[in-house]
Amino acid sequence: MKQLASKPFFLALLMSVPLWIVFNNFIVAIMVALLVAFLISMCYSLYTIKQGKPAADERDSSIPPSK
Repeated sequence: MKQLASKPFFLALLMSVPLWIVFNNFIVAIMVALLVAFLISMCYSLYTIKQGKPAADERDSSIPPSK
């Protein structure tokens, strides 16, 4: 899933095929797939940023303030 979340256009192409069957319209399917794929990519990026942030905060708090 990590590889697909980092490549939203490829994920949208994969999602468009089943959505094409569901909506019976390729234009609507590709639009919905693009929106959902970029939303998934954005959420994954925010998740990885939040996972890395506590380590940076701990490192900054251990450094004494300079005068």
